[in-house]
Amino acid sequence: MSRFYLFISHGIAAGLIALAAVTFGEPAGFAQEAEVPAVAIIDVQKVLRESVAAKSLTGKIEVERNKYQKELRAQEDTLRTADQELARQRTILSTEAYAQKRGDLERQVATLQRQARERKKSLNQRFGQGISQIQNELATVAKEIAEERGLDLILSRASVVLVKPRFDISDEALKRLNARLKTVALPAQQD
Repeated sequence: MSRFYLFISHGIAAGLIALAAVTFGEPAGFAQEAEVPAVAIIDVQKVLRESVAAKSLTGKIEVERNKYQKELRAQEDTLRTADQELARQRTILSTEAYAQKRGDLERQVATLQRQARERKKSLNQRFGQGISQIQNELATVAKEIAEERGLDLILSRASVVLVKPRFDISDEALKRLNARLKTVALPAQQD
């Protein structure tokens, strides 16, 4: 029975201490206040996707891609015609002459494929460079918002599972980014 009494005594004592802490404030040892950081969230992908500058950049890249695809189709048609002509000549050409012409045609096809891959890679790099310019400006905008609001931390929406809308600064960042950066120059093609 003494154990039971001791258990209740400790339980009651702990409860009284907790009640006193709530009623009269924290004990002296717990008086330190932890600084709560001011936090905001920004949906970087949304801002980049919806920004005027990114849409402009995407349009410029599409114009370049369409122009090159048109050129590529014309070259493919030329090679296809040459292949059909070579097929017609197969019966009148010697084996060596046919093999020579077939090899030349295959080299031209391989060169065209390599050029297409290089052009695609170049377009992707140029797009990445343009997006980088937009991201840099977005970082400047986010820093300004942080300073104005006294924010200690801005997290990417992608790294947060759940957040109240009042912490989201994406729309404000998008508005400021659009006001500042309507377009970015398409970086020059590097050959």
